[in-house]
Amino acid sequence: MHGMPPTKTRTATMHEVVNHAEELRQFALAKHRGGELEEALAAYDEALAATSDEEQRELITINKADVLIELQRGGPEVNALPTILMRRRNPHHTFLAAYQLQFKHRTAGEKDRAAFYGQIARAAAAETGNTFWQIAALNELGILFEADSQFDKAIECFEESLAHLDSLNAPDEHRIGRTATVQNLAYNKLLVGRTEEALQLLHGVLEDIENPSSRADAYVDLCYGYLEIEEFEKAIGCGKSGLELAVEPRQTRNAHYLLGEAYYKSGDIETAEYHFEELARYYPQFRNLKSLLFAIDLRSMLNLNL
Repeated sequence: MHGMPPTKTRTATMHEVVNHAEELRQFALAKHRGGELEEALAAYDEALAATSDEEQRELITINKADVLIELQRGGPEVNALPTILMRRRNPHHTFLAAYQLQFKHRTAGEKDRAAFYGQIARAAAAETGNTFWQIAALNELGILFEADSQFDKAIECFEESLAHLDSLNAPDEHRIGRTATVQNLAYNKLLVGRTEEALQLLHGVLEDIENPSSRADAYVDLCYGYLEIEEFEKAIGCGKSGLELAVEPRQTRNAHYLLGEAYYKSGDIETAEYHFEELARYYPQFRNLKSLLFAIDLRSMLNLNL
């Protein structure tokens, strides 16, 4: 009998199958990153069909579920994620499955389930030692806690994420991510009255913010902070910058409201009236809104992200 022994032949063939399926998976990942989602799904289907290795099939299933969730679709792969979590084959797969389920439930407004999976993702990321995964898990969890008005928990997550980012010692490569994390952290500190800390954080990254919308948010947050500590001239300057940079109606509304408050408290009633009138245009159903704004300080009810 010629050739390799049967066991070696089977082993070699299995390696070839695993390698081919991995090539297809990597191709699908590239398509996903490039925004070619339907092409990614087709490639993942090919990869699933190309292998019977259980661990590899599990990873491909997780990857395909990620695309389906992004497309806001269901499917057997998405349904398989909780089972994969229960199996806990390895922390790599556990993190990916939990992270995707957290995102899925957060976007569906299911906060409790999102928090449950978010904590699993956080623990699994720490177990892997992968700094990038820890940052991703912490930021997702922080956003979730913020949306649920659990601001102290959000601050904890963003502070830990920031510490991981600073440990990477690659400021240019991670500058955008660090800046966004600092903005999130500062916003939550504003909401719990840690105003001086928030202002310092925002000024520390202001020059690094390139995105116009994010820059507008930063100036509106600064306006809010300076208004809180009654530095009205600085509040007005930042509010004006936020209004000029605003690209979303939310930012315009918030800037007009905060500018109205700052001018009113600094004694410029005429300019305050102008900004309150501009704000009232967004709420035609409330005919007496301008009068209400002069009578009541609504900052405690304000959500700058809405």
